[in-house]
Amino acid sequence: MNKISDKLNVQLLAETLKAFQIDHLVLSPGSRNGALTMQFVNDPYFTTYSVVDERSAAFVALGIAQQKQQPVVICCTSGSAIANYYPAITEAFYQNIPIVVISADRPEHLVDNFDGQTIRQKDFLKQHTVHSVQLSEQDDTETLTKNMLLIKYALIDCLHKQGPIHINIPFSEPLYGSVEESAIAIDTITIPAKEAEEIDYLHFTKQWNIANKKLVLVGMHHEEDAFNRAMAQLAQDHSVVVLHEVTSNIHHPRYINKIDQSIFPLTEKDLAELKPDILLTIGQNVVSKKIKAFLRNHPPLQHWHLDEHWFPDTFQCLTEKINANTVQFLEQFTSWINPKDSTYYHQWNTIRLANETKHNSYLAAVPFSDLKAFEHIVNTYPENWMVHYGNSSVIRYGLLFDHQVNNPVYCNRGTSGIDGITSTAVGACLGKGQNTVVVTGDISFFYDSNALWNAHMPSNFRIILINNGGGNIFKFIPGPSDTGVVDEYFETQHTLTAEHLAKMFHFSYQVATNENELTAALTTFYNLSSQPKILEINTRLVENAEFLKNYFNSLRLS
Repeated sequence: MNKISDKLNVQLLAETLKAFQIDHLVLSPGSRNGALTMQFVNDPYFTTYSVVDERSAAFVALGIAQQKQQPVVICCTSGSAIANYYPAITEAFYQNIPIVVISADRPEHLVDNFDGQTIRQKDFLKQHTVHSVQLSEQDDTETLTKNMLLIKYALIDCLHKQGPIHINIPFSEPLYGSVEESAIAIDTITIPAKEAEEIDYLHFTKQWNIANKKLVLVGMHHEEDAFNRAMAQLAQDHSVVVLHEVTSNIHHPRYINKIDQSIFPLTEKDLAELKPDILLTIGQNVVSKKIKAFLRNHPPLQHWHLDEHWFPDTFQCLTEKINANTVQFLEQFTSWINPKDSTYYHQWNTIRLANETKHNSYLAAVPFSDLKAFEHIVNTYPENWMVHYGNSSVIRYGLLFDHQVNNPVYCNRGTSGIDGITSTAVGACLGKGQNTVVVTGDISFFYDSNALWNAHMPSNFRIILINNGGGNIFKFIPGPSDTGVVDEYFETQHTLTAEHLAKMFHFSYQVATNENELTAALTTFYNLSSQPKILEINTRLVENAEFLKNYFNSLRLS
């Protein structure tokens, strides 16, 4: 029989997680969390993963939770270990992904007394969690009852608010005492339903039905058939335009999915004519700075934001906060609204079609470059492969191309950092079991290289590394190029490749330095294999920033 911890609070925590049906845990090795590790690993109820690097471990958990749509536990030892969780926790906080952080701590009387691996762990993540508690390490009946309630209410918040929580547990030695059976038993916990706000549908439909120009902007959103159907019904109206990015995971011929391509060539007069009467925003972050500038400079008469958690005033004109489940609201709302005769959709669609022609003409002529590589990459995603994009220039390139409905797309746009890109994709692949490819830039890839140090790495995982020798985005965006230090301090030029990392971590490795090599490599890259794969695309000798600037300038040509 497997041995579990003899510490009653550890047993209590495990049994409470079971009562909430939380069963996936990402553990990082350490001594102070030894009792927790023993408990979780030796209980067949739990699925556990061991990831050494806590920063990577937290992003792996984020990816698993993102795909499973349920809480995932991360557990670490005391001291600086928890600090390494912070980047992923901020990302989870702004993406509304439920993560349960369990940190083992030294006894409270040792804090600030220069004991090893001892820092102020209590409430360490409070600014970016939806609930933070510290348990007592005493194990009398009264204390256990109090601890159980602390855990219960934290987990309810994790579910209701869909965000990370932090449970900190001090441990005194000995740490590794064991028993064969748990002394704690918890009956099924009834999770109270989240209270829903009453929605005045008549109020919203009256205003919607009289408006001639309605712009619906959909940001980052998990793939969901019901949401796509509801959005498609909303879009069947000449007065409605739906703008979205690939991370929204919605698809319909009427949607306009390449925002920057549509807006960039427009004059101030054009933009003023396209100003909406009502702006309805749904989902989370949008990448496009151009849509933000358009709506801030030409604010709609009304801005409604539909969500259950966040009500950001991104465009400084928010007038209505619709606190409701997105699908439920849209299904009710669309039954009340009436189509309106308008030229609004025709205006936007005319722009879209003209720019699509220019896009195709430019891509047909552009030589091998990051832009050309992305055309090949996006056009060769196999059916039912999940796609994860890195931040910075990578996601921006991805936004320039059409994606297929059977290729769900994700990107860490909660905080938009370059850390944890590969680790998140690994977690998503593990969480869903779906074939997964991550397209990432060189700085992001090397920054998160410990993502490859994972004993659970699935063989159906692929990495496409765009290695242009540095952060090329700093040569494209205004500002850095005028500082005189862009190469060394912004772009961080380097000569690194992934070849030795691939060998060390047992990845299959290919490199492409021109279009023919890339085309050949992509023909077999997604084939079934016993190893995960890295395809490195080397464009370091190419003026990628110039080709991208010329691409946008070509959209302005008549």
